[in-house]
Amino acid sequence: MLALGSAAVASAATLDLNLVFDGQREFGYSENQNITVEWFQTKESSDVPEFLVTTPILKDAKDEVVGEYYILLAEKPMSNYTAADSTVRDELIELPAYETMDLNGTYDLVIEQAKVNSGTTYYGVVVPLDDNVQPGSYSNEFCFNFKTKKYAEGNACANFEEKKIEAAVESVSKEEDKGLLEEEDEHGAADGADMSMADISHYIQGGTVTLTWTAVPYSENVEIRIFDTATADYKTLGTVPMSQEKFQYTYKDSDQELLFAFIPRDSKGKEYRYDVNVRHEADVTPTIKNVPATGPVEDFFVMVAITLALYVGYRVFVRKAD
Repeated sequence: MLALGSAAVASAATLDLNLVFDGQREFGYSENQNITVEWFQTKESSDVPEFLVTTPILKDAKDEVVGEYYILLAEKPMSNYTAADSTVRDELIELPAYETMDLNGTYDLVIEQAKVNSGTTYYGVVVPLDDNVQPGSYSNEFCFNFKTKKYAEGNACANFEEKKIEAAVESVSKEEDKGLLEEEDEHGAADGADMSMADISHYIQGGTVTLTWTAVPYSENVEIRIFDTATADYKTLGTVPMSQEKFQYTYKDSDQELLFAFIPRDSKGKEYRYDVNVRHEADVTPTIKNVPATGPVEDFFVMVAITLALYVGYRVFVRKAD
């Protein structure tokens, strides 16, 4: 079990870890619907440092809203536990359940610094649990360190320590974040990536939009959102490494126009919005008409026809001359 000293939290007790990592999962997180790592923040009332992760409100296999979410933490990357025995999985730390009555939207999962060792790097995933105590597919991996105020998500966690957290981002409080946004508006510039320079493009196949881009510097990760006409607001689809240069979204048959937003996550860069009109870009199989046969025989008959036409023209001309 991980040593957490006086700040220790109980090891996994509610979740069946074998089901989490090895069991058949009929609901849960997907590429299009996953967590978003937000930032470090401090409570205004108590000055308690917190790490914030936002999850979309999921639905289980029976299309019922999921109301419980668990965070599993470890001092090693989650790849050490996905194909391990139960003894190794005992190292994992299960935080108390995060419960919500929300029916849609997103829900904030807050990890207080007092729950972990501030100088330790932690790796974690979020596990949804339905009413039958069955876990769904766990989320993308995230990693963080309260002492350095650095964090990352997804593939960037694979070398979080090895590269001295170069893929991580600076901590920004909500107040500081607001100030940065105001400063960007005032000066018309940003310190992070400019997604308008990313040469964003797409193609559609089988009901799936594949968004592509060229990685641009100054931001390691990019958040992708889509405009939700029901709420008249954008909702997050996921945050991926800038170097991934690809993101897939499966749209509904009723969708006609999709408006995506690409937002640099690590430094406050320049957002770019990208429109896809799926109504006019359905998969179309071109109709191939019968092509006239060609070859030596056909060429011979064409030559005979031309010769005959020239001869007839010549005879007509001679008769008129006489």
